Amino acid sequence: MKNKLFALIIILTMLPSQTFALSTTAYDANSLTQNDQFRQELIQDTLTRKSNISFNVKNFNDSQSQIIFDYISNIIFYQSNMDIYSITMNGSVLGRKANLVINLDYRMTPEENKKVDEWIEKIMKPYLELNPTKLEIIRFVNDTIVKHVEYDESYLKNSAYYAVYNRSSLCEGYSFLTYKMLSYANIESKLISGVAGDEDHMWNLVKYNDAWYHLDVTWNDPVFIGSYQKSLSFVSHEFFMLTDAQISKDHTWDKTLFPSTTRIN
Repeated sequence: MKNKLFALIIILTMLPSQTFALSTTAYDANSLTQNDQFRQELIQDTLTRKSNISFNVKNFNDSQSQIIFDYISNIIFYQSNMDIYSITMNGSVLGRKANLVINLDYRMTPEENKKVDEWIEKIMKPYLELNPTKLEIIRFVNDTIVKHVEYDESYLKNSAYYAVYNRSSLCEGYSFLTYKMLSYANIESKLISGVAGDEDHMWNLVKYNDAWYHLDVTWNDPVFIGSYQKSLSFVSHEFFMLTDAQISKDHTWDKTLFPSTTRIN
């Protein structure tokens, strides 16, 4: 079982005119989803782990609420690659002007995130000093996590902090720890969510030789092999650097949200 990322619809309130004044540089609600500056600022605020992100819009009406919220949710969930647990949005509306606030819940506190970063540096720095190839680094990350973490059958632990310091997590912890370890090695990757084995699931896309591949570290760490519980030292590479065609046998996802893959040469 994988915890599904969720979001809540915006709650708008009508306020009297004296309660707030909108900036003259408010974003136009009609073109917000095409505004790349807004997208980049939103991602940057998420990367700095802001819990509340406020912005102003003009030419706003209630029918745009869901469109704006869905657009923002897709950016935060699928482009920031952060450990977001939930997104809500509320706001104040005055005529055609609105002040909107995005509220973000992260899976880790800033302190927990810092401790995970320290662990990653301790693990990754000595290995990178050996000058491994890029593919060797990706395999090292997969193998290190599989050996260090066990799948959380209580379905309560869902962060990279749990994966590192409790050595147990759901897929969210596996995939975000994978993302952070690869990022430390300057290897581009993404979090990807969908369905696998009839359950909501999260794994990674990894960029290698200018192409994208699927890496599912959680599924490379099975609880059972056949009818037998696997040993702690067991490491699988069955879901290591797969193409869309290869992994789609048991994984599904919204292909409009993520880059497509090719086969490793």
